[in-house]
Amino acid sequence: MKETKIMKAFEQYIKEYDMNKGNVKAMYLHSIKMMELCKNIAASLDVFNDEEIIVCGLIGLFHGLGMFSNKNKNCIIENETSDITKETLEIIFNKNNIMRQITEDTTYDEIIKIAIYCQNKPGLPQGLDKKIINYCKVIKDANVIERFRLVTNYPYLDMNIDNYPNDNIYNEFKKFKIISSKSSNNDADTILEVMSSIFGIYYKYSYTILKSESSVDKLINSLSIEDKGISKFFVQIASVLKVYIDRKISS
Repeated sequence: MKETKIMKAFEQYIKEYDMNKGNVKAMYLHSIKMMELCKNIAASLDVFNDEEIIVCGLIGLFHGLGMFSNKNKNCIIENETSDITKETLEIIFNKNNIMRQITEDTTYDEIIKIAIYCQNKPGLPQGLDKKIINYCKVIKDANVIERFRLVTNYPYLDMNIDNYPNDNIYNEFKKFKIISSKSSNNDADTILEVMSSIFGIYYKYSYTILKSESSVDKLINSLSIEDKGISKFFVQIASVLKVYIDRKISS
């Protein structure tokens, strides 16, 4: 599988969209960054050969194509719903048949389908072999890292925080649990939900990326908080996460 063909197919699909309209450019750059992250994470592991690393990059690049599919030739930035994931797979394998533009070889089709389908689902599916599980883990880790960058650079969430997270959300966070977006009732809940996604990272290398990019600090610094108590609360949350990241790197 050739990376040049992958990029050509991606660019061919994206060219229908106006880079100056809505969030199209942001999602374009997001897709490129996801490809880079997936390849780098995969290369850090001793489980993928060179072609499989390229496949990981393809998964990252194509993972959100469904976001580009609405009728207005615009796109959205939000949590990827199952409908968007299904639409993504439809674009890749049926509607636009992008995979067959890249290669007639179907060796990786099922792997790509599983990894993209599982990317935004909690946990990992049962009964898959270890190699496929690693593909799933790579895309999941890349999603967490890239979500911090998106929230910070393209604040599609309300970054004006004027309340504390609700007690149930905070209690889940204190248990180092990933908070479901369905549990969020206010903006503070949503920010804590984003931050809790760190608890779902699988690979040490992914934690080193978060640390090197100062992802936690950048997110906290992007918040607009007038209340000193609430501001102090989120600074303390950031401190806890940075200690958590350091421990994961050194473990």
